[in-house]
Amino acid sequence: MLVRRSWGRALGVALGAFALLILGGCAPQTLLKEVSIRPEIISPNADGVDDIAEMRYTLLRPGTISIYLLDAAGKRYDFRKDLRRSPGKRTAYFGGVIDGRLLPDGVYTVVFEARDAKGRSQQITKTITLVEGDKIPLEIRHLSIWPKSFTPNRDGITDRVTIGYDLSKKATRVEVYLLDAAGNKYPVPEDKIREMGAPGTHEHDYDAGVDLGATPPPDGLYTVVVEAEDAVGNLARAEGTLEIQGGGVPQVEIVNRAAVFSPTVVPLHGTLTFTCTVRNIGTVPVRTKGPESGTTYSTSENYNTLGAYEEPGIFRIGLDFEGNSAGRVYPFRWQLGKDDELTVIETEVGPQKYLMPGQSVTVVGHLRIDDPPPKVEPYYWVGLIHEQVWIVQDRVEPTPISIGF
Repeated sequence: MLVRRSWGRALGVALGAFALLILGGCAPQTLLKEVSIRPEIISPNADGVDDIAEMRYTLLRPGTISIYLLDAAGKRYDFRKDLRRSPGKRTAYFGGVIDGRLLPDGVYTVVFEARDAKGRSQQITKTITLVEGDKIPLEIRHLSIWPKSFTPNRDGITDRVTIGYDLSKKATRVEVYLLDAAGNKYPVPEDKIREMGAPGTHEHDYDAGVDLGATPPPDGLYTVVVEAEDAVGNLARAEGTLEIQGGGVPQVEIVNRAAVFSPTVVPLHGTLTFTCTVRNIGTVPVRTKGPESGTTYSTSENYNTLGAYEEPGIFRIGLDFEGNSAGRVYPFRWQLGKDDELTVIETEVGPQKYLMPGQSVTVVGHLRIDDPPPKVEPYYWVGLIHEQVWIVQDRVEPTPISIGF
């Protein structure tokens, strides 16, 4: 009898322990604690007072955390979604902006939701109130891109593009860039007519970097992106398209930096001749214009009197001399080669003549010396000129020429 009672008591203890174990396994598992929002009322208007709330929580086990807000109508706004976090104390800073837009004033339920690796979850809710929020939306308006297709190769024709837009309010950050299909960014310099981020009209002058000798982005179709952010955290974005064609840095040289002058003794009213070879060593065609190689100038003439006026972006060979007092460097200029040696390309301003990549031409220039020079034996030299850009090669082969008179 004693044995039966002892066995029964042992069985009862074991069953009780088992029941406690089962109940313990089904008990809620705490994942979150110490959840708080401070302050509970914020005024996100960038005045420096209660603009941002600290959202604090402690995660007890590894898992994911989501924080979202519910407005009075039950609409959900995700602030953090399924972020993996290790155990420990965390702080998130909330300024009233969700997905780049400030929420309207009002009372919101904030839900902190944690989930561990076994799928167990826990929610804790708090409230936050937004008052006196910035009511002025940030907008990028009237984005314009002109021309829609451009050729950044410094030939003076559609070498630049203007990107314009209006900002509805002051922005703390503005970024303008080209985006290719692979996601590569090509920044556009700041505009020159108004301080970055100021409200109003902005205009960017984009040359794809060729003015600084940089290689432009590859030819192709790009998305022009304008992004802005204001002091509250509102984001705005505008997009357009731009095509780059025939882009590249022009590279031309007088071969071996050499020229030949003849004769070296010229009587007054006699003719001085020079010869040099020019080669396009770059990857883009270079524009040139007359007068053709072989044309004869008089010392009383210049490229303007021949109607071959200076144009931005064209390449020509020029002749200059010691004591030139005309106020115009290289007053005598010649086209790179003859017309039948060049390639005619249709452009925005009509057909133009180009020296193609890898092509070489010989330039011959004649100068009839009808006016006595300032000295008996002045030096003459040639130069390679990229008009209204720079003198690519200056004072090539200075040669003293005796003028008899």
